[in-house]
Amino acid sequence: MVNKWIERPWMPSNNAKKPRNRRLDPEVRKQLILDRTAELIAKEGISAVSMERVGRETGVSKALVYAYFQNQNNLLQQLLLREQENLSKLQAKARAEATTFDALVQRTTRTYLEHVQERGLHVQRLMNEPAIASAFREAEEEDHQRAVDVIAKEMVTNFGIPEGIAIRATEMSMGLTAAAGDQVSRETMSVDEAEELSLTLLRGAVGALHVRYAQK
Repeated sequence: MVNKWIERPWMPSNNAKKPRNRRLDPEVRKQLILDRTAELIAKEGISAVSMERVGRETGVSKALVYAYFQNQNNLLQQLLLREQENLSKLQAKARAEATTFDALVQRTTRTYLEHVQERGLHVQRLMNEPAIASAFREAEEEDHQRAVDVIAKEMVTNFGIPEGIAIRATEMSMGLTAAAGDQVSRETMSVDEAEELSLTLLRGAVGALHVRYAQK
């Protein structure tokens, strides 16, 4: 008689436990929900977003989406805040790595334009919703002010431009960079083209400010 375990060694016993699916870490799950929401907005717009739809796209129940986010507005606000925090970290890294004023301007401009190219479409759509963007303004203003302080200080140190002029000029230059980002998001310019034009204008402006206002 053939031993049944030799005959069918691959058959599990009736008492064997079935493997369980591994549960994702809560933070990983939260980021996945935000990722799927961003993809949905980029493809179909904010009107396509609902808690049920996001759950379906993520592969979880609507109830689980509510476990992470109070409501749809909170979900969208958290997505926008995440994008600002990510950009803030990238810009801080770019500023820390720059060893010259030119490198500072080049690195921060490039970082911003690449972020717009990769994430700009859904961010722009979120920013067009006042109820969503209101939560974003404070975080954006804090990061904006940090950037202005760093660049203006470098203009004073490297070019002898009075502090007040340097601050106002830096504020205005931020508008130029934002306009370049708009060109990239609308795909009318590549990142390389937008970066080159932005840096040409910014370098020319700083040179003119040095000639006009440099402290003797």
